[in-house]
Parts: sequence; C-alpha cells; structure tokens
Amino acid sequence: MKRIIRLFTTALAIALTLPTYAQELRTSYFMENSLFRHQMNPALLEDPYLSILTGNINVGTTGNIGAKDFIYELKDNPDYKYTTFMNPTVNAEEFLNKLHKNNRVDAYVNFNLLSVGFKAFGGTNLIEANLRSNTNVALPYELFEFAKTTGAKEEYDLSRFGGRSQNYLEFALGHAHNIGQKVRIGAKAKFLLGVAFADISANQFKATLNQDKWQIQTDAQMHFGYLGYTPAGMGLAVDLGVTYKPTQHLTLSAGVTDLGMIKWKPLKGTFKKEFTFDGFEDIKVGNSGTGNNIEDEFDQIADDLEELIEYTDEGEVTLTQNITPTINAGVEYALPTYDKLRFGLLYTSRIDGLYTWHQGMFAANIRPVKWFELSANCAYSNTGFTYGGAISLKAKHFNFYVGADRIISKVSKQFIPLDHTNSSVNVGIAFPL
Repeated sequence: MKRIIRLFTTALAIALTLPTYAQELRTSYFMENSLFRHQMNPALLEDPYLSILTGNINVGTTGNIGAKDFIYELKDNPDYKYTTFMNPTVNAEEFLNKLHKNNRVDAYVNFNLLSVGFKAFGGTNLIEANLRSNTNVALPYELFEFAKTTGAKEEYDLSRFGGRSQNYLEFALGHAHNIGQKVRIGAKAKFLLGVAFADISANQFKATLNQDKWQIQTDAQMHFGYLGYTPAGMGLAVDLGVTYKPTQHLTLSAGVTDLGMIKWKPLKGTFKKEFTFDGFEDIKVGNSGTGNNIEDEFDQIADDLEELIEYTDEGEVTLTQNITPTINAGVEYALPTYDKLRFGLLYTSRIDGLYTWHQGMFAANIRPVKWFELSANCAYSNTGFTYGGAISLKAKHFNFYVGADRIISKVSKQFIPLDHTNSSVNVGIAFPL
C-alpha cells in the first residue's frame, strides 16, 4: 500500500514543482502549418508528412493549486529553508484559505514515436504511434482541513479524494477526405497497449470523532498494475471529426477524440470497513539537525495517509475503464480584407468524472508568408486563466514548431510554478512529403 500512496504523493509533489497539461497543443488548432492538429480533430489531417521520434513532444500540467499553497519558507532556521503546510509554524487559517472545495492537479504527456501521412484512397491517410500518459490527483478541501486542524470539527467528509495514472502505447490508423467543396470528414481507429495503471477512488470516506479516537468509515477501492511478461491492459478507441466551410472566410469544426476504453488486469485492494485512526502527526522542524527536511515531511504525510487508508488485498482482477474522451468545437473567421489574419474560438471539454475539465480559448493567427505562422491565445477554464502562443516554420520538406498553451506567469527563483500548476511545452520537427 505504501508504494501506491507514495506514487500519488510523489506525483503531486512533482506536479507542484515542475514547470511542465495537454496532450495536444490547442494553440495550433487554427494553424494551417500545423501537421499534428489532427490529434484534436481527425478531419484536420490534410498534408502528407513523416516524423520519427521528433514530430510531437508535448508535456504539461494543469490544476487549481500551486507550490506556494503547500510549501512554505522557514525564517530564522539555520538547518532547513522550506517546510510543508503540516508544520506547526504554518497558520492553519492562512493555509486553508488558499484552497478550493475540490483541489486538483493533472499531468499529461504525449510523445509521438512515429507518424506517416500519405495521399491515397481519395484523401489523406495516417499511420501513427504515440506514448501517452495521463495522471490525475483530486484532493478535497476537508482532507487538508482534517490533516491541519484535526479535532476542530467532529466529522470530515473526504469522499472526493482520488488519484489515477493511465500510461499506454497508442497505435492509430487515420483517414480524412473532402465531401464536396464545403465539408471534410476524418476518423482514426486506435489500438491501445497498457504500460502502467494505478487508481484510487472512494464512494464513501468519512472521519468521525469518537471520544479521543477517529472512527473512519470507508467504501473505496484501489487498483495497480504495470507491464510485465504481458501487457498491463489492452483496448480500442476512435477519433471522429468534421469541418464545414459555409463561406470563404468562415470555418466551423468539431471533433471527439479518445472515445474508447482499456481493459486492465491490475491488483485490487478494497477499503470497505470501519476502523480507528490516531490522526495526523505534527511535523516539526528543529535546529541542529533535530528536525525534518522537506523530503522527510512528505514521507511523514505518506505514512499518515497509509495508516488512514487501510485496505484488503483481493489479488488480480479485470477492470475496464474509459480513456478520457475529449470534445473540441471551433469557429474560425478570416478577415475579408486580409485573409492572412484569422481569429478563432475553441471550446474543449475533457469528460472524465472527478477529473472533468472545460476550457474556452480565443486565438489570433497570422500567416504573412506560407513558410511562417504565428499564433497567440488567451483561455479560461475551471483551473483558471491562461495565455499561450506558438510559432511554426514550414519549408518544402522541413517543419519546426514550438509553443505552449499555458505560459507560466509567476515562478520562484528556482522556476517553480507558484500560483497554479498550469504550464505546458510542445515542440516538434517533422518532414512534409
């Protein structure tokens, strides 16, 4: 169990401290020079190209919490510079006022291994292989309230606690073609090969004070599996998309991606029981080496969570789970007086239960010459306000692009995101054919 708890504690710590959400560069959705925007809408697959390993590297995080919500600077302490929110020197009210009812951090990676686009069968076709990773952590306000102010209330509801990590290889076949002069459709079929998987979710999770002990009521489950002699899971998915051009200057588009599921073969643990819990330990930072450094403090939090979540091992099971379907709907308008300047509105909805995410984005694109294109955007989602941009250079047989959907606005001296974990980077080199 400790291995699972530490997995999500480490994932949260990394997500809070690394400037690295998106599996696609949404900034590029309206960019004509973008070869990989078909990953958001397969109808946008247009040009033949080749990429091996360097075509699309996308890594990022999103969330409504940041490092400064959990990590504090120690003053007048010669041994340690930083501490966690659990340190008695951190004011409880100050800490809790920074949090939300539902606190979340998501980390995503999309690494293109191979992509070949070619003309045939009356349209453009695609053979593609990607490594995908989705990690989500959801932490209710009352979990931190319970940890920091244990005993201030007689009951805490922790049921919106959860964590999940899906890691898999994706092999895709795609096709897109025009229907008449105004409509273009596209589709992809995907085979999914599971690499590693972990999930903790709760139907019920309450802590009730009973004299000087906490009575814990749980109805939850945990799954964990990874690639061994056989895959950790296998699955299928499809992407579907369409574009419609009613006038010369207006384009409407919509796509749904990752509509499918993976059947995993993980180990299972259940938490359907009642038991007593002594509470979270105070984490102290002392002088002359008698205290804990910040790594020790996170270890102590993991130990306390392990004690809080007692489980029963049920061995290997089969679990079928959806893979985060995403809807993209866009409207693009090119200026009649200067059609090299275009404006777009994109709505994105990632449908994922506890980890559901929505965003509206406004983008401005300019392509003064065929080989150069620049895009800038601002967006608002349920994790906050962001802005980003991208540059694409596309010669006859060479395409380089770099961009970010979320440019970090406030960081520490160590370049750690402070306010929110909204950051991303996307870079790629491909070869148009």
